[in-house]
Amino acid sequence: MALRHAILSALSRGEPRTGYELNASFRSNVDRAWQASPSQVYAELTRMEQAGYIKINERDERGRTEYVITAGGMDELRRWLVHDNVDRSIRDDAILRLLTVWVLDDETARYIIEAEIAYQRKRQMDLRRLIETWNSMREDNRVWRTRRAMHDLWLAEVNVMLRWLNGLLKSFEEPQRDIAEIFDETSLLDG
Repeated sequence: MALRHAILSALSRGEPRTGYELNASFRSNVDRAWQASPSQVYAELTRMEQAGYIKINERDERGRTEYVITAGGMDELRRWLVHDNVDRSIRDDAILRLLTVWVLDDETARYIIEAEIAYQRKRQMDLRRLIETWNSMREDNRVWRTRRAMHDLWLAEVNVMLRWLNGLLKSFEEPQRDIAEIFDETSLLDG
């Protein structure tokens, strides 16, 4: 997926967005669909405007610019959704670190695992808060329903990750125990 499609996806929700708002959503620990740096986002916004995929909705005296998707942008987004192959490659620095934590001494390994647990707990709390907020301002449209369902999936993934991390931590604390036994104690598929 190109950054262009992540931006078109964000703008397709019907609300004008600034480059700053797009950057914030791409840096969020809640919305993990895409990551991009501010320089990448602003450069891509310029290219997309030149290509006719987006247009400026409003620009204030300070230069704050809101963008909206055009009909051409919606056509490109639909083309991408239907015709491009899905990129299922994963680059996840946190998972790679956790897969390699065995090369560290036990104390340092525990520190790395506990840091990831803290991150995932914060993400869990943020997702729960966001879902509660969304439930209180319920909109009955496809955008709201799809976004709400996506956040439910991300919360379920966080819950599984936290159970797995706690099992990994326990495997360092109780090295004499069978790893399968540790992970069988709390099924990752249970809520």
